[in-house]
Amino acid sequence: MDETALIDSLDLPNRARHDLPRVVNRLLGETFLHQDVETDKDDYYFVHRHRGVVEQVLNAAGFELLHDDYHRIFQAVSQFSYCRARYKLDESLMIVILRKLYEDHAERLSLANDPVVTVGEVRDEYRAITGRQRDLGIGQYEDALRKMRSLGLIETLDGRTIDVRDSETRLRLRGSVRMILPVKTAEAMEAWLRKYRKAVEECTGEEDQFVQTTEES
Repeated sequence: MDETALIDSLDLPNRARHDLPRVVNRLLGETFLHQDVETDKDDYYFVHRHRGVVEQVLNAAGFELLHDDYHRIFQAVSQFSYCRARYKLDESLMIVILRKLYEDHAERLSLANDPVVTVGEVRDEYRAITGRQRDLGIGQYEDALRKMRSLGLIETLDGRTIDVRDSETRLRLRGSVRMILPVKTAEAMEAWLRKYRKAVEECTGEEDQFVQTTEES
């Protein structure tokens, strides 16, 4: 059965059959689709309307479709190791730090709101975990935070650029931070922090693998 025949066999309207390959490719390439992001909205609702079919297609390729009901985010997660992203140690550390800050701030907010933190808070948390001897330079902080933004984990308020020289620059932590590192207890969060403190101590400059999984560490 060729691709066209396979898509035609799915229970979809004609327009949806045409859009399905593009939307699935985008979800696999970008990992997240946010309902409240203007450029994501149409594709988010496409997946929402045709969730059963999208799940069927993803499952056949070894992916799982997840949804955050509070923040309205879809995520595609590989069930195998081949397609899982590999990040440098500093990038992995930044994900853990953002997740911890998210949890610390979210306790004071409703579940539907995303917390806002400052660049200064990010730097302080990084130093607290790694020690000052592994603090990042300006360029490294910019690269790490731009990577986090490209992953859909953070965004600057009012569309501003990321200025790490200004400690008061505000960053919105998106609900996808909870999905990429889905710890559910304080003990699980502490386990991740211990893991990366140890990694910093043993760092050899090699890449460290951060596994996008829905299982608790």
